[in-house]
Amino acid sequence: MKTLPLILLCGVVLHSGLILHAETTTSTGMQSQVALSASLKVSNTHLIVPVANYPRNKTDHELLGIYDGEKLIQNFTVSLPKENDAYWLASYPLSQFGLSGKTITIKPADKKMLSKAYRNAFKLIRIGEKVLSPDDYDQPYRDQFHVSTRRGWNNDPNGLVFADGLYHMYYQHNPFGIYWGNMHWGHFVSEDLIHWKEQPISLFANTIKDAAFSGGGFVDFNNSAGLGKDTLFIAFTSTGRGECLAYSKDGGQTLIELPENPVVEHTGRDPKIIWYSPEQKWVMALYDFSPCEETQATPSKIVEKPNREHANIAFYESRDLRNWKRTGAFTHPDRDAVFECPELFRLPVEGLKGETRWVLYGAQNRYFIGQFNGREFVAESGPHGEMIGDYSTHGSFYAAQIFSDMPVERRVQIGWMRRDSLETIFPEQVASQGLTLPHEITLRQTSDGIRAFFNPVKEVRLLREKQLANGTYISQDHSNDLLENCDNELTEVLIHFEEDDYHELVINGMDASFFGKKARIFTDRTIMEIYIDDGLEYEVRSRDIEVFFSSGSYVVLNRKERLESLEIHQLKSIWK
Repeated sequence: MKTLPLILLCGVVLHSGLILHAETTTSTGMQSQVALSASLKVSNTHLIVPVANYPRNKTDHELLGIYDGEKLIQNFTVSLPKENDAYWLASYPLSQFGLSGKTITIKPADKKMLSKAYRNAFKLIRIGEKVLSPDDYDQPYRDQFHVSTRRGWNNDPNGLVFADGLYHMYYQHNPFGIYWGNMHWGHFVSEDLIHWKEQPISLFANTIKDAAFSGGGFVDFNNSAGLGKDTLFIAFTSTGRGECLAYSKDGGQTLIELPENPVVEHTGRDPKIIWYSPEQKWVMALYDFSPCEETQATPSKIVEKPNREHANIAFYESRDLRNWKRTGAFTHPDRDAVFECPELFRLPVEGLKGETRWVLYGAQNRYFIGQFNGREFVAESGPHGEMIGDYSTHGSFYAAQIFSDMPVERRVQIGWMRRDSLETIFPEQVASQGLTLPHEITLRQTSDGIRAFFNPVKEVRLLREKQLANGTYISQDHSNDLLENCDNELTEVLIHFEEDDYHELVINGMDASFFGKKARIFTDRTIMEIYIDDGLEYEVRSRDIEVFFSSGSYVVLNRKERLESLEIHQLKSIWK
């Protein structure tokens, strides 16, 4: 790494207009500690901070504050690089705070002394334009047709809504690291659900004690709140206050909180608001974990997770979006199925003319099918899907949300693709995690009852660049010859077996094996999405870090079996 020249004068370091105060003292241990702070004039748009990708732990993450005089403006945790360790530069927008022209101080918010190994890191803190690199989107760890934040961390998709002719997708975002923390709302917009343009941060944490956690988005189509017809709203959890609402008058870029916030105070999070037309009211579904009548009547079977003993999805109603009243709650003995990030919507049932059902699920996407009367949900079946260790049968898929106010009536879902960070392979990794392809949920009558089907939206055809293979009734050898076309490529594979069974399949070094007869498989650099048997089953898998650079594609057929059909498409990057 390059280092910058350093001039030390009586405990004050001068560099590029920065004043770095360093008063040395001696700790009781072997290493001396120093009091470090940086004074910066806000003459540009962003605070630039170096970030090292150390594993997240207390010793390698420091709590820094942005101060205007003695007033704390913002604080954040960050793993500063030690001495000459690898790092990347995070850019934090300052226009939100009205600091232009002022001199601010960056220093530990907990007044602690820091290791002298951080001296170089403080030299790198500065004011400047947003730091971007032309190859941010072309690193080996960057998935090419799955959207992800350009720099930093993302997890849950938030505020999914169609408004003003655009699809808006906010998301949980840490601008200061490739691990969870410092929760803000990042923002993407799209015209086609496939190609996304990153916007500035839209919702800021009010210090780490009042972070902006997950929630949904919607359009106030009938001016319920009195702020104008078709005003874009988001609902979010303020970790320091409760459930809050904010609205936008500039196309979703800037979010203004309602003066009534918090509109709901309870023990929980993750508000999703929908319009319930039979009673002309708004309904809020919330994850809650406080004891209530519903959890007392339905004991938990998850004895090893006492913090989820009273997990439930609570419902509130409102006519004006400002005043809310609790109406009921839903829970289940399997509390994992009602844990975090609730979603509630109605769909017609294919195969049952004129019938509709409501679908309710939590963060694991293990869904219930039933009826909702505007106050309470009654399950007819579910939860569908099982837990395998810490993951559901959907694999590395979590906290999915449905778009509100779609221009055409359909239920389109996007979720968080959870995967390990790759900092051991790529010490200068600038981003982590990603979001799934959008897929449409439908309900169909099956021999086992009504079930949800997950299928990629029709817009994914925009990703296809050229066809690499197409054949029917294919032998073992010929199948593997064709599958070799997947190696080192972004691909969509449509594969159909003669037998309904377990099938061993590898695509570009990733395990694509499944139970069933046919599948549609999307393989990116680090992640794979598998839609099995017309979407009756859906799973997200991530590449094994131990074999990150491996490739190879093959299928294992039974002795007399052939592939009924195989179709392979090469896909395009959404970044280029």
